[in-house]
Amino acid sequence: MPTIAIANRTITVSHVDTTPSDYGDIQRYRVSVSGFAASTDCASLRPSRLVDARVLASVIDTELLLDYEGSRESGLLRDAGIVAWRDQNRPAIEAALRTLRETVANMPPEPMSDIESALLRAIGSDGGAPERTASGQDSDSAR
Repeated sequence: MPTIAIANRTITVSHVDTTPSDYGDIQRYRVSVSGFAASTDCASLRPSRLVDARVLASVIDTELLLDYEGSRESGLLRDAGIVAWRDQNRPAIEAALRTLRETVANMPPEPMSDIESALLRAIGSDGGAPERTASGQDSDSAR
């Protein structure tokens, strides 16, 4: 699902690169909106390079709806045409984001890296779910 159509435009997200880090793999994506020259790069700490509903929801939220300062400076919102399109079509964009979030809610959780599990334990927030290792096993069954 690397594209989503909203209000006569297509938002396309393509995987560009994976960079290993101490915290897990950082996935880098390129984002563009049809009919506009501006594009931007986004990064996400996640094990999968797959462009799925999680990635699309994150892109729409951060690059179009949140008015994130970085998006205005070097992201999609630096293009006045995209800002005008976004402002005219905000209800349709918000509806698409709600649909993506519903899709994400029905998806299985992504595997958690060992460091993510440790951080969640440290702050006392495991969400009530079994701890998962990067291999996707419950930590109890991995021991």
